[in-house]
Amino acid sequence: MNLWVPVRDESAVVNGLRSYGWWIAAGARFRLESAPGVRISVSELEPSAAVRLASDFAAVLGDSEATYGG
Repeated sequence: MNLWVPVRDESAVVNGLRSYGWWIAAGARFRLESAPGVRISVSELEPSAAVRLASDFAAVLGDSEATYGG
C-alpha cells in the first residue's frame, strides 16, 4: 500500500525525512497532473514505526514550510 501526500516541495520533504532515516519517493515520476507530493510505502510499516514516521513527517513539514514555503 502506498500513500500519496501532497507537499509544496518534494525534494525538501524527501531529504528531510532521509535525515531521520526514512526513504520515501518524490512524486514527480508518479504523477501526471496532480500537485507535488511524496509517495510513502506503508504495507510493512509497524504501528509503532507509523507513529514515529508521522512525528518525523510533521517536523520536516514544519522545517520545509519555514525554509521553502515561498
